[in-house]
Amino acid sequence: MADRRDVPDELRAGVVIVNFGSHDLVERNHARLGDGCAHVVVVDNYSGDAERAACVAMCDRRGWEFVANANTGFGDAVNLGMLRLMAAGCSVLVTANPDLVLSPEKLRALAERASANPMAVVAPLVITPQGKPWGRLGVISIREGRLYTHGDHPGSPRWLSGACLAVSASLWQRLDGFAPGYFMYWEDVDLSFRAQQAGGTLLLADDLVVEHDAGGTQGASAGKSLLFTYYNCRNRLVFAARNLSGRQQLVWLWTSGSELRRSIGRAHQPDLRSRLTRALWPAFLGTVAGAFLLLTSGLRRALDRARGRR
Repeated sequence: MADRRDVPDELRAGVVIVNFGSHDLVERNHARLGDGCAHVVVVDNYSGDAERAACVAMCDRRGWEFVANANTGFGDAVNLGMLRLMAAGCSVLVTANPDLVLSPEKLRALAERASANPMAVVAPLVITPQGKPWGRLGVISIREGRLYTHGDHPGSPRWLSGACLAVSASLWQRLDGFAPGYFMYWEDVDLSFRAQQAGGTLLLADDLVVEHDAGGTQGASAGKSLLFTYYNCRNRLVFAARNLSGRQQLVWLWTSGSELRRSIGRAHQPDLRSRLTRALWPAFLGTVAGAFLLLTSGLRRALDRARGRR
């Protein structure tokens, strides 16, 4: 393990990086984290034997802790890494994407904010390589059934991107980490919502700026991936099923058509064939899968209530 003697005891910061076929990005963007600034855990979601061997070698070179994992998704992998951080005595937990550049100085500053605000989920201001804001304090519009990446919506809960988050170990344990079953996308929205429901806050440290090449692990030249489109449509309704009232769930179900169209637009596919195969079809399938999960969860709750009245 990397020497962490220069980290103040009150911080004991640790960072989890989830790798899936992108160890080169991890090493290029986070190499300086191995200089003793934090306990680093890399969780490798299996993508092949060669990539796993390369990831192991990278962790050996850097003095990072390597954790092998089946490809169970982003949230489950982060949860696994956070357990390792807490077992190592870390009281402040950070997660960072492979395609995000996180310096030791920014990591320390984030850890200090989370340590000073133990009931807050803290994130930096994330920008693109072109300098445009990418990750800010977003809005969960319950009445519209959609997300906004920023804006002023009084009374609406907010959300922070999971590309880079810092949280106290005590709050992470209280929330029981990322909720299972999302696989990828929306687990950060879910965590943000539950943190606020539990009396916590979201803190955007907009004086701490980090660069994120969004989609860098997928390759941006062909637009968003099928999985991006599918899981964004599916998990929007999974979130509603898990966190919202029956009336609110109906609103989110009703607005699925407009959200499906937005997802197709966000896929950025260059031609008609790609829009059909890589945007429309996965968006439709994701919406159907999410609606099925929402409706069946509602049916189970209704049956449970009926049994309870007997």
